[in-house]
Amino acid sequence: MNNALKKGLGFGLSSAVIATLAIIIGMHAGTNLKHAVISAVLVIAFADSLADSLAVYFSEKEGNKDKDVILTTVTAFFTKLVFALTFLIPIFIFDLHVAIWVDIFYGFIVLTIYSFNLAKSTHKGIAKTITLHILLAIVVIVASQGIGSLIENIYH
Repeated sequence: MNNALKKGLGFGLSSAVIATLAIIIGMHAGTNLKHAVISAVLVIAFADSLADSLAVYFSEKEGNKDKDVILTTVTAFFTKLVFALTFLIPIFIFDLHVAIWVDIFYGFIVLTIYSFNLAKSTHKGIAKTITLHILLAIVVIVASQGIGSLIENIYH
């Protein structure tokens, strides 16, 4: 697989999982409203995907071929967009509390598979890579939960 494609997929996938789980959990803690969580996921899927892909474009522009930079940028955008939107499926199907647990499970499975493949391709320790990525995701999720709860406590 092309290195530019790998970069875009890796960035888009990891960003989609971590950012989308964070916004789902933070919005749930802050509002407990299904429509607010759905709105936030849609914003992450579209606006944040575009912002992230532009950041990838600017960071990759220096010293890389234009074709590779564009491939990385477009791949990052569509990967984050599509994966972020998949987190809506459980929210539409289940009660919000159940959907959040389904999304956490789904997100950790996706992140684990990506981390496993990354570790294999870079010849790094598989368990160490997976553990690090899951722990980083947990830190972001816990921080988002805390922020959402803080806002809920301040305004209610």
